[in-house]
Amino acid sequence: QCVAGEGDDDDSAATPCVECGVGTHSAAGSYSGGAGCVACGAGQYDDDSSASMSASTACVACPSGKLQPATGQVMCDDCAAGLYQDNVGSTDCIACALGKYIDGVGSTSSSDCIDCIAGTYIDVTGSDEMSDCIDCVVGRYVHVTGSDSLADCINCVVGTYIDVTGSDEEADCIDCIAGTYVDVTGSDEATDCIGCVAGKY
Repeated sequence: QCVAGEGDDDDSAATPCVECGVGTHSAAGSYSGGAGCVACGAGQYDDDSSASMSASTACVACPSGKLQPATGQVMCDDCAAGLYQDNVGSTDCIACALGKYIDGVGSTSSSDCIDCIAGTYIDVTGSDEMSDCIDCVVGRYVHVTGSDSLADCINCVVGTYIDVTGSDEEADCIDCIAGTYVDVTGSDEATDCIGCVAGKY
């Protein structure tokens, strides 16, 4: 019988055991008639060429922040930007929620996902850069971070307007000048303000 990390493919006592290849492993006593050298499962790796591993080292679970969807691998891959993984031994990564993004790789927690700044929102998951955050349209603002829908952007009240995108506070809404008014919310330019009729102000 072979020691851990070795196998005997021909199942003959007359031939020596050989080391399992990278990405594979065997338990002590393995031979081809038993389990033999088997590929590491998905979510695991075995790199016998590394300083910390040898042929007798068992397959190791991918650490958090990494994934490996295939079997028989010698390494795990970082979660891509926009994704994270807080568990070990994973075959996939988790997308950042709406209203958030990650611009780095290998993230290990949902807390690594960054809120879009006030004045912006993201309405899709898995965003990977700050520029994915979308400005509130003219006539609207949002004063909190992490907004996930255009509906989170608040209309300027009657009598005011905003003529730029990405506004982040109610104070950005501009009052109509004296002698003019607007009687709807969400106005987006000064020309929306209507002059008072003669005899009124």
